[in-house]
Amino acid sequence: MTRSPGSWALTMMLAMALTASWGPPTAACTTAVVAASATTNGRPLLWKNRDADDHHNQVVYCADGTYPYVGLVNKGDAAGMEIWAGMNAEGFAIMNAASYNMEVDKDTRGEGAFMKLALQTCASVGDFQSLLEKTNAGGRDVSANFGVIDAKGGACYFETGMHAYKRFNACDPLLAPRGFLVRSNYSESANLDKGTGFLRHDRAQALIEGLVKAHALNAQSVLKDVSRDTANARIGSYPGAWRKKGFPPYAYTADSICRFDTSSCVLFEGPGPSEPASLATAWVILGLPAAGVAVPVWAAAGSVPIDMGTSAESAPLNVAFDAVRDALYPETRGDLKKYMDQEALSDPKTGILAPLLAQEATVFRQVEAATTSWRRQAPSPSQLADLQGGLARQVLDGVNAFMEARRRNAPGLPKVPRAAIQAGAPGGVSVSDLKP
Repeated sequence: MTRSPGSWALTMMLAMALTASWGPPTAACTTAVVAASATTNGRPLLWKNRDADDHHNQVVYCADGTYPYVGLVNKGDAAGMEIWAGMNAEGFAIMNAASYNMEVDKDTRGEGAFMKLALQTCASVGDFQSLLEKTNAGGRDVSANFGVIDAKGGACYFETGMHAYKRFNACDPLLAPRGFLVRSNYSESANLDKGTGFLRHDRAQALIEGLVKAHALNAQSVLKDVSRDTANARIGSYPGAWRKKGFPPYAYTADSICRFDTSSCVLFEGPGPSEPASLATAWVILGLPAAGVAVPVWAAAGSVPIDMGTSAESAPLNVAFDAVRDALYPETRGDLKKYMDQEALSDPKTGILAPLLAQEATVFRQVEAATTSWRRQAPSPSQLADLQGGLARQVLDGVNAFMEARRRNAPGLPKVPRAAIQAGAPGGVSVSDLKP
């Protein structure tokens, strides 16, 4: 049975969520909800590329409701007053994409606070729908496509306005014949002549469709092939595919899934069949996906890695990934920031993307090795905390070592001794992981 807080506490949290206005709504996002039946390992997925003017995101752990949870926040939001994507210890996860085609007569500002409330009080997709029912009459300060998954395999979108919502189930073969749904910044149930993100939506749809057909859809492939996609199919631009002849130096990525304004990426992976809810995983890239490496975080750990946590200063991982972003986007003035250096991304000798993907593959192997035994016996909070903290530091040291070697030896690959590269990337990242 789902627990619920006392009536006074619930009333206060509802008031907070419905009237909050701490900051502006998310500018844009590209998202997907994936049913467990569509993935290679039977785990539901919830993915979000967050686009925002402020690139400095952090991760917070909160235990201020019925369920403890982890969430993506703006820099310095130590209380998690606005959660832009999150997962609680029951395996319930939620994220949003602002919707700009609903008939709402004002800019809504309450999505972050409403998602905090959901994480505090919901253990399932059904609980979230009940929360929407309770708040329909009084109204919500939201206009969003909320994606949710739970530990029982639930996977849905709720296109939500101030007084109404519509549910779209990724497990429904009539709505989602391939077992997944995609949303950007418009709602399917609203006026389709309005909204934004049409090219991003269609590109994500095509990429995930391809992974389904190849029987390769899982958390790692979404992060690798979808969240980092810098293509614009409308103009035939595919920066990730290196071409020797006629290769323009820059790519226009303003309409790409991964672009200069993408501040972070979160992919929630629910537990598989018969797995404990404690194995529900939040894979987080604290920066531009093409410039970073995903690190796992578990709500059941009771903490977040220090290299990702909240403070008045940018998180160390965010700082490291921003340095990589600077190499990909050397100009930040006006419209120039919409142009990415294609050579810096994917040149076979000097490109940044391949080494980052190699590091991420190492992280996934280490997590899989640990969770093999945890599927039989749920891990303790300290085991989860030690693993996530160690992996965060491993990624931080590895990225810093690679970028320092790249700066010393630009424009070629690092020419420092192999042992020096290994020493600069402790925790299991080898030369083969750092080198394309």
